[in-house]
Amino acid sequence: MQQVATLGRLAEPQPTARPSGSWTAPSVAVRALYALAAVGGGVLIAGFWNYKLVDGFGRGFVATNTIGNPDQLDQLGNSFTSNGMLFGLIFAAVAGLAATLTACNCVVFAMLPGLACSTDRSASRRTALKALGRFAAGVLAVGVAYGLYVGTLGSDVKAFNAHRLPQAEIVFTALGALMIAWSVIEFGFLQRITDRVPASFREWASSPMTRATVMGLMVGSFAVGRPYPVFRDLLTYAAASHNPFYGALVMGVQGLGQIALMVAIFLLVIWLFGARLAQWVTETPNQPALITAIALMAGGSYFVFYWGLALVYHAGSWGFKLGLYS
Repeated sequence: MQQVATLGRLAEPQPTARPSGSWTAPSVAVRALYALAAVGGGVLIAGFWNYKLVDGFGRGFVATNTIGNPDQLDQLGNSFTSNGMLFGLIFAAVAGLAATLTACNCVVFAMLPGLACSTDRSASRRTALKALGRFAAGVLAVGVAYGLYVGTLGSDVKAFNAHRLPQAEIVFTALGALMIAWSVIEFGFLQRITDRVPASFREWASSPMTRATVMGLMVGSFAVGRPYPVFRDLLTYAAASHNPFYGALVMGVQGLGQIALMVAIFLLVIWLFGARLAQWVTETPNQPALITAIALMAGGSYFVFYWGLALVYHAGSWGFKLGLYS
């Protein structure tokens, strides 16, 4: 995306004379309403999130039809020798796919607007694919680093897995707070502060490749906190190898698995609407900036409410409390 090289883009003053079809940034009051609506949407989805349905889909459909009965996966950590390294890689890909729509991964789709708009008029598909590569590289970097550690745990992985839920609450609440802060900047609410940032840093931070890399690092960090049962079983299997390099490979494959559906949607959007998207971003840069800000605010609010408030203070699960879910 050929972004204007500054932070807080929605607060930028618009020129008096504009080309036909251009779109000016909304007022501060309107932007605040958009932000509040995004917060409300994120909290509403988090409050009514049916974890039994989405977790069951990953375990009962994805995992069962590929690597076997999920209820028996916890035994795999004790059978690494018989199952081998190749099975571990298949296991990793399946575990990533199975986590696609879970509460610890669904927010990956909030990254789509910012990533899909990583294009310009002259090289829409090439630039967008480059941004996708940076995004995937960020996911892999965190997965590999995490896997290097997991591969050294051995039998200590059981104690490590015992603390997955508190770790998830900390990790995802922190990531949600970062997404909200990023959204606030995108909305232009901190313009007076961002204007004081050196121009060179603002230009670097606003570049499509930097943004895509940061998004990738954030999504890759999902694995650090993920408490999903199939994922815990994967950690057990990787740790049983006593090989940090194999652990890194497994976690890298898992990282790619968790973004596979999002990447497929991204590629479809670029293939179908690449030229039109490039024109839209070039002629009305404030529109994609607004959509990106809304998506980040909704995703961040979801994470903060679900992992930082609902689970800790038992404030969520509204569908279950109202008898809407069994």
